Amino acid sequence: MQARIASIDDRDLLVEVGRRTFFETFVGTCSDADMDLFLATSYAPEKVETELRDPLSRFLILEDANGALGFTRIQGEPEGRVELVRFYMERRAIGTGAAHTLMEDTLALAKSLGYSQIYLGVWEKNFRAQKFYTKWRFQKTGEKVFMVGTDPQVDWYYEREL
Repeated sequence: MQARIASIDDRDLLVEVGRRTFFETFVGTCSDADMDLFLATSYAPEKVETELRDPLSRFLILEDANGALGFTRIQGEPEGRVELVRFYMERRAIGTGAAHTLMEDTLALAKSLGYSQIYLGVWEKNFRAQKFYTKWRFQKTGEKVFMVGTDPQVDWYYEREL
């Protein structure tokens, strides 16, 4: 397994993996129309390209010989904090240690960029992800509304020092 920083050439890969992994993880948690709307807007090629070009945004792709295992996206803020915006794994990678490797590399990247604190939002009913983040010393600090299409869902904020 090897992690690398994504380039603009990875746009279509990120769109494909992002759409598929989000759908597989959250299918049935909202209406089909809301899921379709979310995927169409959040993973529009133009949007992902804009995120790739943003100097405060970084995507990290974890790959093996068969292709992408997952990816993360971090988004920096001026006050020394960085948001872990996305952390998505392919089904074939779950339980292989790939998520551990990707988190380790993502935290190292954020720290190397000079950030001192990292935070994320996780759906209140995504217990597997909550358990994973807690193992990485993230602590719940609040909540926010996260829109999936037109469906308001509750995400919990988790954060930790780097």
